Amino acid sequence: TLESLPASDFEGDDWLDRRGFLSMLRVDRLYSHDLPRWRDNPQGSCDAAVESIFDLLVRHTENLAAVAPAIEARLAQIPDFLAAGAANIRRPVPLWTQLARKACQGASEFLSQIEPELTAASYHPKNVAPLIAAARRAFEEYAGAVSRKPQGPAQGFSIGCARFEFLMRERLGLEMSLPEARAEGLKLVAQLKMEVAQEARRLGYRSAREALDEAASRWIPGAPLIDVYRATTESLNRAVRKLGIASIPDGETLKVLPAPAFLRHQFPTAAYSAPPPYSKKQQGIFWVNDLSLGQKSEAKRQAEIRQHFGLELTCVHEAYPGHHLQFAVQNRHPSKLRRLFAHSIFYEGWTMWCEKLAVDSGLVSHPAARLIQLHDALWRAYRIIIDCGLHSGELTHAGASNILMQGVGFTKARAAGDVNWYTSSPTVPMSYLLGRLEVEKLHQHLVHGQGWTLRQFHDWMLSHGALPYPWLTRHGPGGT
Repeated sequence: TLESLPASDFEGDDWLDRRGFLSMLRVDRLYSHDLPRWRDNPQGSCDAAVESIFDLLVRHTENLAAVAPAIEARLAQIPDFLAAGAANIRRPVPLWTQLARKACQGASEFLSQIEPELTAASYHPKNVAPLIAAARRAFEEYAGAVSRKPQGPAQGFSIGCARFEFLMRERLGLEMSLPEARAEGLKLVAQLKMEVAQEARRLGYRSAREALDEAASRWIPGAPLIDVYRATTESLNRAVRKLGIASIPDGETLKVLPAPAFLRHQFPTAAYSAPPPYSKKQQGIFWVNDLSLGQKSEAKRQAEIRQHFGLELTCVHEAYPGHHLQFAVQNRHPSKLRRLFAHSIFYEGWTMWCEKLAVDSGLVSHPAARLIQLHDALWRAYRIIIDCGLHSGELTHAGASNILMQGVGFTKARAAGDVNWYTSSPTVPMSYLLGRLEVEKLHQHLVHGQGWTLRQFHDWMLSHGALPYPWLTRHGPGGT
């Protein structure tokens, strides 16, 4: 029906609303019908079940009693929900089955952890223990049921070249083939390796690896990692306001929380959960994944802590002026459709731009900041190659992990955690650096070419919501 309305009949914001909504529907149709991931990815049911409870819990910690009945109602539905989910699974991808088992184990641990708090807040405290016990059994049974299913091919996560190129058009707004994207990634890797090496030599080291390893080895946080992240995030909030880099809307808040067990295998160091698009309370959550807490040996514990070296740029990326600011602005857009759009090339390109901006503007100023920023950009350049390789079927999970270990020095656990989500989110990994390149084009045109201030440029970009940058220039002041 939407496609029957000619695009030429729409201008400006109306055209962007139509194009973004059409993209959302097309991608949903791909995953619902043409590539039914609800059939071969058992992570979906497990994650949905526990996140429905977790979201209520973390967003109402100050008054848990207000949502205790809703949490208990959802707990009661978990056994039937997971049983139906297991019945739908057909030939699951082996990797995703392994991840689902880990997620179920983490979910069970999470439910056990919240039992005392929920019991204290409940109007019917005697009901809580049986509900949690039944839900925990349901997660165990779900893990067993999907493990017993006949498994699909090991490379079953690959979506193929044609579908990948479709997603590049609809998710990223880019008109290029998979081979062209891979070639761009190879070019960026070569360019950034050279820039990283030059910066390492400027700091007096023979290589970036030597410089980063030595700096990380000397880095000893003076407090638990979660406390360091919180203090850094608060400092960046103040600095963005003082420097006038972008407008921060009134009423936004951000919690910095440790990653729960059921999410630890999904990302390496940190992640961000945006506030609901229509919520009056615009509170984001900045997750910190401290894998050192699960290590028994001191050497391994220190190795995982060192993975957080350079966390200032991580806070720029996830909090201010990165993800949290972007979604806090988007969720105030007058178009209810626009609040729903989540094109990664915009929000990840924005955060990559913020990382570079933070170093160039002095927002982050320690001696190794530029080297870390360049090294992180190199990591995102490798993502372009890996994204293309995994979904063309030319690269295995192990091969992708090895690229990250050899190319950017990741530990095996961190590399595997990164690649895990690459397999189920095609074109998202590549969108980070490709998105930053799109921002740089707009910055050159509007700031250097038309004399806009940096704040004016940032506020204009954020005012659109998370849509592909190439679409913004069609009718807006960034057009040529």
